[in-house]
Amino acid sequence: MGSGFLFLGACDDLGQHTGMAIMLAMTSVTASVRLFILVSLFPLLVACVGEPPPTPTIAWTPIPAASIAPLPTATPTAASSSASIPSTNCINDAVFLEDLTIPDQTLVDPGSDLDKRWAVQNSGSCDWGPGYRLLHVSNDAFIASDEITLYPASAGSTATWQVQLTAPIEPGEHISIWQARAPDGALFGEQVYLWVIVAAPEVTPTSRGTPTN
Repeated sequence: MGSGFLFLGACDDLGQHTGMAIMLAMTSVTASVRLFILVSLFPLLVACVGEPPPTPTIAWTPIPAASIAPLPTATPTAASSSASIPSTNCINDAVFLEDLTIPDQTLVDPGSDLDKRWAVQNSGSCDWGPGYRLLHVSNDAFIASDEITLYPASAGSTATWQVQLTAPIEPGEHISIWQARAPDGALFGEQVYLWVIVAAPEVTPTSRGTPTN
């Protein structure tokens, strides 16, 4: 029963029946028979098992790179020749418009305080700003500052020039002349002036005594 029973299973059932055959061989037969059974099973095991199945080779296909369109390259634009760059080649100029105070040949008292104002136009292309001054250019008998700050005025606009003076003591006609000066020190524009007549002091007559005989 031992060997006939063991070989009934096909190779597909070899794993299931082999364990049962070995258990029977080890318990119901003698040692010499057990050895004979094991030796008889060995060729069958080798025939059924044979060469190990080949390990499947997995073909590796690289992931295709994403097709990304290149970004457009910005084309530099040539700088326009008319770029808004502040010009430093402007022209300074000034035109006298009218006397706002103290008309020409006004009669004034000796040593009186005077507030002279002129209306002028910035007739140039430069804006008057920091560094522009009104300069006392005449050598006269008035008491006044040598220069004063020029009021800011944009090109083409109207402005007021103002100076504070003290009239001379000496009677007669007196003229004080002023002119604008740019930050680079250059004088520009029309000159403006103050023209007054200093009155002669009044002579107070002294009373004469009554002549006696």
